Amino acid sequence: MVVPLISIILLAPLAAFTIFALFGLAKRSFPRQDILSTAAMLVALGCSLYLLNETSDPKPLTVEWLSLGSITLSMGFYLDSVTVIMLIVVTLVSSLVHIFSIGYMHGDPRYPRFFAFLSLFSFSMLFLVVSDNLLGIYIGWELVGLCSYLLIGFWFEKDSAANACKKAFLTTRVGDVGMFIGMMMLFKQFDTLSLYGTDGIFEAVRTLEAGQIAWLSAAGILIFCGAVGKSAQVPLHTWLPDAMEGPTPVSALIHAATMVAAGVYLVARMFPILTPSSSLVIAYVGGITAIVAATIAIVRFDIKRVLAYSTVSQLGFMMLALGAGSYVAGLFHLTTHAFFKALLFLGSGSVIHAFHAMHAHHDEEHADDNEDEHDNHSLVHEHGSEIPPDQDMRNMGGLRRKMPFTFFTMLIATLSISGVPFVFSGFWSKDAILGGVLERAMGWNSVHHYILFGVVLLAAGITAFYMFRLIFMTFFGEPRNQEMHDMAHESPWVMVVPLLILAALSLPVVNKWWFKEGYINKPYQAHVHEPTHAQLRPDSKTGDTNFGFSNFGISEAEAAEEEGGHDTEHADDAHHGHGPAHTIAMVLSIIVAGLGILLSWLFYHKRRFTAESVATTFRPVYTLFWNKYYFDEFYNGVLVALTVWKSRLFAKFDLSIIDGIVNGVATITRAIFAAFIGFFDNRVIDGIVNRVAKVIWSVGGRVRRIQTGAIQTYLFVVLGGIVLIILIFRVL
Repeated sequence: MVVPLISIILLAPLAAFTIFALFGLAKRSFPRQDILSTAAMLVALGCSLYLLNETSDPKPLTVEWLSLGSITLSMGFYLDSVTVIMLIVVTLVSSLVHIFSIGYMHGDPRYPRFFAFLSLFSFSMLFLVVSDNLLGIYIGWELVGLCSYLLIGFWFEKDSAANACKKAFLTTRVGDVGMFIGMMMLFKQFDTLSLYGTDGIFEAVRTLEAGQIAWLSAAGILIFCGAVGKSAQVPLHTWLPDAMEGPTPVSALIHAATMVAAGVYLVARMFPILTPSSSLVIAYVGGITAIVAATIAIVRFDIKRVLAYSTVSQLGFMMLALGAGSYVAGLFHLTTHAFFKALLFLGSGSVIHAFHAMHAHHDEEHADDNEDEHDNHSLVHEHGSEIPPDQDMRNMGGLRRKMPFTFFTMLIATLSISGVPFVFSGFWSKDAILGGVLERAMGWNSVHHYILFGVVLLAAGITAFYMFRLIFMTFFGEPRNQEMHDMAHESPWVMVVPLLILAALSLPVVNKWWFKEGYINKPYQAHVHEPTHAQLRPDSKTGDTNFGFSNFGISEAEAAEEEGGHDTEHADDAHHGHGPAHTIAMVLSIIVAGLGILLSWLFYHKRRFTAESVATTFRPVYTLFWNKYYFDEFYNGVLVALTVWKSRLFAKFDLSIIDGIVNGVATITRAIFAAFIGFFDNRVIDGIVNRVAKVIWSVGGRVRRIQTGAIQTYLFVVLGGIVLIILIFRVL
């Protein structure tokens, strides 16, 4: 049953896109594409749910695909608990996004095409998830990048959308180049791109010698570069906020279940080959991303960009967890985040939809009035662009009574992402990450882990602050733009129902089954060079440890056996620990979440303090956050400017040197060879041709004289010829 079900999961959305490509594009209209695409995703969701009980014996299902001499490339599926979880997350979120889009995109002139692109996007991510080899993953990886380009730039008539899709495509390609090089390093070493089986990469790394670990670390880091691009990790994170130029349902799909999740999934899949050094890099990149994006989010006013930077920050949490060895915790947060972040984006889409009519008729006079009313200094304008009025939180306020369902569901998602105990799934997944990092720090006295624990704890507090800032500015207080407020209304049921479903999924149901009860499998296998528990323990004399960051594929039970100990309790992942580290982490996470919510309440609800006064007091810090740490300025001022300068330099070199050489050679050729060849052609060749023509012309002129045009003459000549022939024969 496994192969047919996976085939249906893949072919259903692909068929929906293909039907549109064959029939819809030809007619320029396929009005029932929404029903077709939504039905296809619901079928894929049903098959994914059926596979829940088919992962007891995970194994690859592979067929030979291409032979190149002695090298054979295979293509197939690999089904384990991680695959099933990702299939359910992708199909469930995509199905709800499809349903939501029926109401949100209604009336768009390219309505059918939007759903066709959604179907192709979902197929690409599903193909990536089920592939059992790096080649299949890379094919799905690039298809996801293509679909993101098409959907981010769906409203391509807007310059901002056209620029955003190009930025996303080019930025992620930078990471993909690194990923491809890493893949080729593994292929060069092992002559295969398959991950599983006796001939797969995960088995082959066990045979590497100690001197090859540096090479394996480099390959792991290069493959991680692909995840840095797709999952918007620092420094390739700048494309994700600009991706908000696409329709809001696209933002929900990209930020929750497809493109950005692909990077985290890739790191989880490649977990068995990660060395301490490559894991160290992953953990620190994730930690830096988490804090950088969180600090940027606290000063944004565009509701979608706040959520965009929130996504970048939460992806940093997941990468940090995987780099620190908390395999299950990272995947757990990926799952919970998919639900509550999809809810937040669809909820913001509901708010934008409520203001859509106002946005369509919003003129410059109102924009100027709002600008004067809400701020008197230049720092409040979105850097480099003007916020659309229906996305500017300074135009909102008091919407909880106008939009009760949207408010209630977004509040649940906010409580979950903020880590409010104990009712919301985000608390459990974030606590698993915090506990895992602190457990490593305390267990092996790792300075790295203590630093990263402090970073991620601070990021968790900031998350609670900016998310409740969004809630208070959007739904509480008095309306800041009465005209827009009067036009606001609750969204139709086709948009509200997905919000309610996602709100239910933001409760810790998933935690109690998939993760807490151990549904998810351990990583496939760790390579033999992974440091053991004994090797990581601090030296009794010096207190030093050779620990960097490991993938912790070797369990505590195996480590205990190596040390001759008796502690055989399974604890190969931080999430399963119940020691003091988890208790301390839980208490601290509750405290920082409470402080973040309290500060947000004092600033944006009670107005005990004003953000403007704090911004004035800490102007350099505020300016740094507002300008997003000047990443875009650096790229534009250094990388883009350098590229343009080199292009102009090469253009001048081409015009002056290359073209000069070519033109010089052409001049010499024309002056010497062409002149000689022209003389020879004119005098000799043409002379011969002309002489032959004159001879033929002369002969023809003489022969022409017998052409008198008189029939009698012709008859006389014929008769004379006949008589002459008779005489000749008689003589002979």
